[in-house]
Amino acid sequence: MAGKIKNCPMCGKLFADNGTRVCMDCYDKIKAKEAEVVNYVRDNPGSKIPEIVEATGAPEGMIKKMIREGRFEQVGVKMSYPCEKCGAPIITGKICQSCQEEVHKELQKKASAITAAKQAAKQQAQGHGMYSKNKLS
Repeated sequence: MAGKIKNCPMCGKLFADNGTRVCMDCYDKIKAKEAEVVNYVRDNPGSKIPEIVEATGAPEGMIKKMIREGRFEQVGVKMSYPCEKCGAPIITGKICQSCQEEVHKELQKKASAITAAKQAAKQQAQGHGMYSKNKLS
């Protein structure tokens, strides 16, 4: 079954999207670049993302995605990238576990404050008769 006809976001050509999101020519280029990155990392274990970007010309986002997918572990190399909030090394997601917990606590505090403000507003409104059940007498 053929996919939707789209313009390739990389080169602009029309193509039938079968789940690759890019035309087959660009898909082949991406796969070749990924293979180049894997070979570089295999030959240079301990490389950091900026070094890999400089050596291969691969975008940083591609390398981070490959790390998240475990592509380097398949060749026996463990890699990480920095947490977007604190810079700690991580292998999945965008932020580390401690930053996730911190964000969760902040959201809980905000939710509690919003709930308290709504309750206070409701109580104040009830005191002025806005919510009284027997308005018509």
